[in-house]
Amino acid sequence: MDRRELLKSGLMATALAAAGRLPLLSAGTGGGSSIDASTGPGALKPIRDHLKRFSPVNPPTRKRGQYSLTYDILHWSWVAGTRDTFANSIVGQVTIKCKAANTRVFYEISQQMRIGGVDNSIEARIICNTDNYNSLRKWTLRSGHTTAKGELEPLSELAENGRCNNGQIQIKSGNYEYGFSAKNPVVAQWTVPDFLLRKANPALNATFDLLQDLSLFKPNQSLSYEGLTPVKLRDGKTVKLQTYAQTGQGVLPIHYLLDDQGRSQLITSSILSWALSGQS
Repeated sequence: MDRRELLKSGLMATALAAAGRLPLLSAGTGGGSSIDASTGPGALKPIRDHLKRFSPVNPPTRKRGQYSLTYDILHWSWVAGTRDTFANSIVGQVTIKCKAANTRVFYEISQQMRIGGVDNSIEARIICNTDNYNSLRKWTLRSGHTTAKGELEPLSELAENGRCNNGQIQIKSGNYEYGFSAKNPVVAQWTVPDFLLRKANPALNATFDLLQDLSLFKPNQSLSYEGLTPVKLRDGKTVKLQTYAQTGQGVLPIHYLLDDQGRSQLITSSILSWALSGQS
């Protein structure tokens, strides 16, 4: 399965959720929700097995605007015929490096994930504007399957570069070119944690367009505060994390659970979730 095929899995996930084969998520966690409260808050259902092994990363505070965050990528699985059987396994890692300089913000992304028995990698360099969203300006991306030695398989390699100017998104790969028109600020999934690090507050009600993996356009995303979620950790202690929910076209609800410094310690959504494992 290559990266473009993986992007289609969001449609499959919606159908599976309807059939009861994915952890049910909802942007609403209050009364009247269809979520079974006996198994914990909806934001934690995709990773409730991983929480037995999770503790928040709590390194010394770094200068905002220059840092590196590493997340474990968690896969949720379900066993046919056993409704309450679930498990989480780590299938990869993603590292997000951020550095603000003058009128630009630079992100470097390194992501490795095992999909269908194949090791896939994404390397991206993103240059963003210094507006409220750090909206996308231009970027380069390289992806493909990797060998056992960690080298990219030449036939699987995809190299793209893109830019966004006044809402017009243009992406080129060799002789192939495609584009989208955006009505809202455009972000990538890798830049949303930084947006929350800078802008999170209970009054937040943000609207943006998402360019997932810098390739798949998902407009009209909303991000808002959902209160505090109690998270029971591996040492038995419970912490309360600020919770924000992202909903919009083409996505199942995504929950961001932040510590008191604004870092997204957990990012959860259906099959694949992220858990913070390191910062520098």
